[in-house]
Amino acid sequence: MQHPRATSLRTSPPPASAGQPLLASARPSRTALLCGIARARHQLLDGGEIFPDPLALDILGPVLAARLRAGLDGKGREDRGKDAGSFSQAMRGALVVRSRIAEDTLRDAVAAGATQYVLLGAGLDTFALRNQWPAGLQRVFEVDHPATQAWKQGLASQAGLAMPPGGTFVPVDFERQDFMAQLAAHGFDPAARTVFAWLGVTMYLAPAAVEATLQRIGTQAAPGSVLVFDYVRQPAPLQWGRKLALGLMARRFRRMGEPWRCFLGDEALQAMLTRHGFDAAEFITPERIRQTLLAHRPSTRRQRILSGLLGGVVRVRVPAGAGSAALAPQAAASAP
Repeated sequence: MQHPRATSLRTSPPPASAGQPLLASARPSRTALLCGIARARHQLLDGGEIFPDPLALDILGPVLAARLRAGLDGKGREDRGKDAGSFSQAMRGALVVRSRIAEDTLRDAVAAGATQYVLLGAGLDTFALRNQWPAGLQRVFEVDHPATQAWKQGLASQAGLAMPPGGTFVPVDFERQDFMAQLAAHGFDPAARTVFAWLGVTMYLAPAAVEATLQRIGTQAAPGSVLVFDYVRQPAPLQWGRKLALGLMARRFRRMGEPWRCFLGDEALQAMLTRHGFDAAEFITPERIRQTLLAHRPSTRRQRILSGLLGGVVRVRVPAGAGSAALAPQAAASAP
């Protein structure tokens, strides 16, 4: 599909003031741009073998998309050779794998009766714009910081992309607003089974905001709803190598003005999920991912180091008899 090209739009978000938390700032997310670039490079360097996304380049804007394409012209084989086994390849693989798991989960859940999809911290995700919704999916809600969302809408407009019927942008500051209330104000049905994808967000939030998000989904989403999310693993006290690697990565994001603020141990995370009423969680560990979705690639040292920091992807369900029943008194009180 060909889209009109223009050069008037700023593609890259402006810098933030030092130390300013991501979701309290008035600027688009730079890490959302980096994730978008990773998805686009996956299409160019890897042929989209794990996560095909036909709009990954278009959503970056014409200038950046052209720059990425031009960077491979005439030296694609050379770049692929340099890329093999690199940290960039390992990080790119981790990013596209989580998107693949979320969309696989969505398709399975819709086949089982889910009708809504909520992307918490949607960034430059293109699912809603691709017009390839599984049959039965009625609504898609993109929840994100207002500045990031406005920036994305501008990029989509420049690419000739429009949100299809049933798709809705929901601007929310996670640390200042109740995202479930904002969703309801934009047409979300708390009684309908829903898939929530919360990718690349928890590490940038204050721990209290992470717990509050889990609490709201666990108590307010419909029974049978599914949450898919990722997290940064808290190293054990004697894991000095992982502590060092985590510190280096955290420093990189802090310098970008988007510091990592939440690190979770596996047991503490499981206890938190149980506390908020979820069924037993499925931890899709980096080891399991390497043996399945990444089995065709040799396991590199950089990939193993990154796996030790990232906790993988968690998939968890709101059990029967829980969830949106908690909203019933509120709904009754607000009825005319």
